[in-house]
Amino acid sequence: MYKNYFILRRFAAELNERLSGCRVMEIFSQEKDTAVLHLDKEDLHLEVCVNPGFPFLNLRKSFNRAKKNTVEIFAEYLPAEIKSIETCENDRIIRINFQHFALYFAVRGKYTNLTLIDDRGGAQAFKKTDDNEIPIFVKETGTLIFSENYKNTLPSEDLKSCTQFEDIRKKFPFIGKEIVLESKYRDKAGSTLEDKIKILEQIIFEIGRETPAVFTDKNEFEARLAVDTFHIFPRDKKELFDDMTAAFEFFIGRHFFFLAAAEKSKKISKKLDRELKNISNKLNSVKATIENGSSEEKYAKLGNILLINLGSMRKGMPKISVEDPYEEGKIIDVPLDEKMSPRQNADKYFNKAKSERIGLEKSKHLFKGLSKEYEKLKDIETKFKSASSMKDFNFIMKELNMKEDANRSEQDELRDKFKHYLIDGKYNVYVGKDSANNDLLTTRFAKQNDYWFHARSVSGSHVVLRNDNKKEQVPKNILKKAAALAAYHSKAKTAGMAPVSYALKKYVVKKKGMEPGKVALLKEDVLIVKPEIPLGCEYF
Repeated sequence: MYKNYFILRRFAAELNERLSGCRVMEIFSQEKDTAVLHLDKEDLHLEVCVNPGFPFLNLRKSFNRAKKNTVEIFAEYLPAEIKSIETCENDRIIRINFQHFALYFAVRGKYTNLTLIDDRGGAQAFKKTDDNEIPIFVKETGTLIFSENYKNTLPSEDLKSCTQFEDIRKKFPFIGKEIVLESKYRDKAGSTLEDKIKILEQIIFEIGRETPAVFTDKNEFEARLAVDTFHIFPRDKKELFDDMTAAFEFFIGRHFFFLAAAEKSKKISKKLDRELKNISNKLNSVKATIENGSSEEKYAKLGNILLINLGSMRKGMPKISVEDPYEEGKIIDVPLDEKMSPRQNADKYFNKAKSERIGLEKSKHLFKGLSKEYEKLKDIETKFKSASSMKDFNFIMKELNMKEDANRSEQDELRDKFKHYLIDGKYNVYVGKDSANNDLLTTRFAKQNDYWFHARSVSGSHVVLRNDNKKEQVPKNILKKAAALAAYHSKAKTAGMAPVSYALKKYVVKKKGMEPGKVALLKEDVLIVKPEIPLGCEYF
């Protein structure tokens, strides 16, 4: 409700009382769409944001101007004394009057702007705009009525023409949806139009007189500005303030805190879900290995049988059929390696028995470690669900070894634009989503020694297999899995088998004039694969 017409009227009225007579020493900008008026009174700063998505005024008690990358605005008119601050009747325009010019802060969707109009008819806009917009706005301001006071009633003559409540909303669009929702909340069944108008005017009256309040909902990362008497906003906390300027300053701080918190919460949630899924899959796999048990006893038995029958064996035999010493009267066939001697064949089975024993021990050890890691993640998840401050989020990010956004490189930013798979828990594969996205993947994201894939003779996605370790050769089975993904993300998806071209990215070129998604290969190899998301391939 921070940009509601009546909230702005009360805010402007308070600013008029507090800032009339102050001198604006300078106006500067160091952030996109935000201008700052530096006042000589108590070193105050009036922040004006003309971003269409979040326009606001905010009187700040302190403001640290950057030493560089700032720009002066309307400098030829300053310093100048504020004569008065007014609000337009029935429109969200606040006018700051000076002796020879005025500043107009107009909240008008994509046309929101801060415009200076001087007494000679000259005009400048803070935010770049179309050439014809400024003259139109200057002409319009000559017809508008402005007032310093908060107006708490609707024009009675206009109300007479309204026959139902919906007519009021259409005739006075500046009322705002929050006031309409609040009036409907207070409305009783069977009330007359006159009753509804009284409720509406009572709410407008309260906005001008009641205690300003900020309602915060940390679960939804929302902060809302209104007055204490409002009922419609969900909240887990309500902060009360002596005036609207203080409420605005707190609200703006909460808003940007929640924006940052919501972004961090989203990233933490994504990371936790991915980590928990990975650990769960590994735990299930290792658990299955442990439950299946070891073949140590089986291989040790076969090794002992061969030792007993060494004299009956010779090199080159594919197998030996002998009586099973462990089961009377049973003949057992023991496969042999024809290239090995009798003793080497026996040792081979003893080595297999040893490997089985060691493998089972490793699996048990791994299961124990993974279980601890899983419990740690569940503990972090519990902390995350109860996190309520940026300090909590930062601590959780540190526990998850997550970096702040400030450290994100262009590659990190680009990575989020593509489909992402992880093969065998180690190899990252990225898939384009359309022709333009394919170009982005191939020309800007892929590195020279990454592998590039595309299904042959059909349209489809570009696929890039990240090769982070240039010294280690990517296994052929990994290349085949990446190729299978390329076939799956192409028109050959329903084919039994499909040919896929692949090459190192350095052999993939984009020639001038090529259509989006088109490239040329200087060198290529081909794999015949089944179009699928292969085993061991996880989609993020």
